[in-house]
Amino acid sequence: MRAAIITVGTELADGRIVDTNTGFIAAELELRGVRVDMALTVPDEESAIGEGLAYALKPGVKIVVIAGGLGPTQDDITAPTVARALDREITIDADAAAMVAAAIGCAQDDLLPHQLKQAALPAGSRPLPPAGTAPGFILAQDEASIVVLPGVPWELASMWEEAMASPELAPTIEAALAPSRRTLCFFETSEPAIALAVDSLLAIGKHGIEISICARYAEVVLEAAYPREEEERVAELMKALEERFPGQIYSYGESIEEITGNKLKERGQTLAIGESCTGGMLGAAITGVGGASQFFLGGVIAYDNRVKKALLKVRQQTLDAVGAVSEAVAQQLAIGAREECGADYGIGITGIAGPTGGTPEKPVGLVYICASSREGDLVRGFSFPGGRDEIRRAAVVAALHMLDQKLNSE
Repeated sequence: MRAAIITVGTELADGRIVDTNTGFIAAELELRGVRVDMALTVPDEESAIGEGLAYALKPGVKIVVIAGGLGPTQDDITAPTVARALDREITIDADAAAMVAAAIGCAQDDLLPHQLKQAALPAGSRPLPPAGTAPGFILAQDEASIVVLPGVPWELASMWEEAMASPELAPTIEAALAPSRRTLCFFETSEPAIALAVDSLLAIGKHGIEISICARYAEVVLEAAYPREEEERVAELMKALEERFPGQIYSYGESIEEITGNKLKERGQTLAIGESCTGGMLGAAITGVGGASQFFLGGVIAYDNRVKKALLKVRQQTLDAVGAVSEAVAQQLAIGAREECGADYGIGITGIAGPTGGTPEKPVGLVYICASSREGDLVRGFSFPGGRDEIRRAAVVAALHMLDQKLNSE
């Protein structure tokens, strides 16, 4: 089963805003056994949207999802453009108008022209209830179903399940064969090493087993998608990989933030942090997990040395002797955060994220991390590749893995 995705927006096409909708839609379709053949991003221009739709509607494509260009403004032109591209009339849909009126909180007859515009749909469409004020819609074209949703990510996500369950689309989704899936998550090993291991273990042929390996921020995630009849063979593969990479597989799909958070909650223990070069990214990762208030007490973004000293008790003599980017300062940040907040565990991070500030002795990418508890401290230095954002994100991941190591050893 094949699908196409079109995201609409000049701000996406020119790079001002990062497109997150394509990833969401593709992942959701893949879970249902629908393979995305193509993904296009087009500006808010009639010719571009029309050409994109014509290109997407090639033989064999059963679902086309269009995201964006629905709304009350002048550049929201997706609905009339789809109508013209498919040689259909554009009319005010009564059900869609009622949805818009309900979303705005007024009588249908009181809708202003720019509000009523959101109810103008191609003939033969069925409106989808809006999460904001703009209804989506779905229509059939030859062998394909076309689903059109707003481009605001939270609106699209809120409307997604109802769109997938619509009578126009349900038979197509039900006919797709969703593969079985298994995931292994690795830390501190390389993508090539895992790929070589997989190739050797599946030397006799993959037989419909699809392996994807993705390296990101010091982690590697392997996912196997396979037909149900290959369950035993995939189970053997997963077991063999666990034996080849002892101590480097940390989960079967759960993120390190979830793992450490769940362990702290189960134990009734708490965490505090002192971070410098990551500038709050560690705290954001920790609090991105639901229920973080049960274990996370707080933290300090100690960017300036004066803050390190005043709030986290970093010693001036240490700064003078070894500098802010050092094992000793990472350790004092972690201990200071733990003791000042009264937490069971503390994490300290200090480093050089670049692009400037590096020296031959302390190059860009050098990061020191400490995970501290009353039982002792785990301190390590890392050299992360990449730009500023990649280095900081890798430091966050490494810090959480060090915390996990501490939790496992105590």
